[in-house]
Amino acid sequence: MEARIRALQKHMLQVPGKWLQTVQKVPVKEYGFGIEYYGEVGVGTPPQIFKLDLDTGSGDVWLAGQECSVCSRHKKFTPKLSTTYRAEGRKWGISYGDGSFAAGYTIRDTVRIGNLTVPNQVIGLATNESKAYQVDTVDGLLGLSYSGVSFIPGVSTFLDNIAENNILKKPIFSVYIKEKDKNDYAGEYLFGDIDKSRFVGELTWVPLSQKKFWEIRLDGVSFSVDGVGKEEMDITGPAIIDTGTTLIVMSDEQATEFHRGIPSAENSDIYGWIVPCNTDQVVPGNLSFTIGGVDFAVPVKNLVREPVKGLDGWCFSAVTSGASNFIILGDIFLRSNYVVFDRGNAQVGIAPSRH
Repeated sequence: MEARIRALQKHMLQVPGKWLQTVQKVPVKEYGFGIEYYGEVGVGTPPQIFKLDLDTGSGDVWLAGQECSVCSRHKKFTPKLSTTYRAEGRKWGISYGDGSFAAGYTIRDTVRIGNLTVPNQVIGLATNESKAYQVDTVDGLLGLSYSGVSFIPGVSTFLDNIAENNILKKPIFSVYIKEKDKNDYAGEYLFGDIDKSRFVGELTWVPLSQKKFWEIRLDGVSFSVDGVGKEEMDITGPAIIDTGTTLIVMSDEQATEFHRGIPSAENSDIYGWIVPCNTDQVVPGNLSFTIGGVDFAVPVKNLVREPVKGLDGWCFSAVTSGASNFIILGDIFLRSNYVVFDRGNAQVGIAPSRH
């Protein structure tokens, strides 16, 4: 069977899912101060390689098209170089909570992550994008949520197509994020399996609230300060685990409640929430998120972001305000906790990461 698969792949032919049922590990790199994590994704046949943000908070696949005059920093997809390209031409647009956006038209083509091949995927080709994307190091985005989050109505998402084509024996993927090394390597996404060497103890399985975002119930938040004890906060409610968001985002009231536990924290009119850069020395310990009856820790040192220019001794906080319908557990949470996204059983598994 392996010889058959290799023969088809060598000549860039589609491998039937019933043969492949692959497990695929995708290394990810960190951009900036943990701003985002991206992997290499092939689009078309033969594959044109793009750096895409692997985003559990989105359902769309999009990248720059040849017509995008403001996308000069990004690699652009060339349809005529792909034998599996199919024109579609629907207008397409997407916007995010931070004000960034992209717009263009849709096509269909094959999307590849390593040997994981998904045919006939609807893809948005951007003809315009916001300033934030124009200066971004990534070329676009690969959404890994359910179809209810897609901005393109009625399409099968990347995960939908994996399930519908029986490409994986286990319709799951696992995310491991760590501090980057000298080559910017910062972890991996594992499609189709769980790597038990990447976490400590057992996974806690938590059902999704709905099949849309990867939304779960957050039972509580607390500070555990070394030598002092545990302080509970009045923060509960729905939360989504979002690899495409850098920070932990709460409502204004929740963010205020959270920063009550950090001495001298301020909500600046210009910079938002900022904290003393030595906070991990003043308040040594962990921030804990209670999910499924288990506490999952984030070290206080990880809550202190980059220094604020012009304000000596002050750093940006990794917890900010702006969320309304749910709390967003972004990469700050995932850097400390291994997460398995189980589409087949509509649940996530969480355990402390092994670094």
